Amino acid sequence: MSEITIELNVGGAAGEVAFVQAIDKFARWREVSRGMGWQDRDAPDLMVKTICAADGRLNKAITFQDSRWATTFMKFWKSELHEYKAQAPNAKQS
Repeated sequence: MSEITIELNVGGAAGEVAFVQAIDKFARWREVSRGMGWQDRDAPDLMVKTICAADGRLNKAITFQDSRWATTFMKFWKSELHEYKAQAPNAKQS
C-alpha cells in the first residue's frame, strides 16, 4: 500500500481550529469504521508533521496509509473550515 501525503496551509485562527476539528472527526470516524485493531497494523492510520513552506509559512503535512482515508479527511477539513468561517466571518485563512 502506498502512502498519500497532503500538505495544508492551516495558518491563522480559522485554519488551526478547522484542522484540529477535522483531525478529531477523522479519528472518531476511524474508530467507528473499523479503526480498532490498530495494534495489528504496521503503520499508523495517519501521521502529522509541521513543515516550513518555501515562503516561510508553517503548513501541516498529513500522511495517510489509504487514499480513502485521505479523501474522507479532506471532506472533514473542508466542512470544518467552511463551518468555522461561517461562524466567524472576520476569520481569515492565510
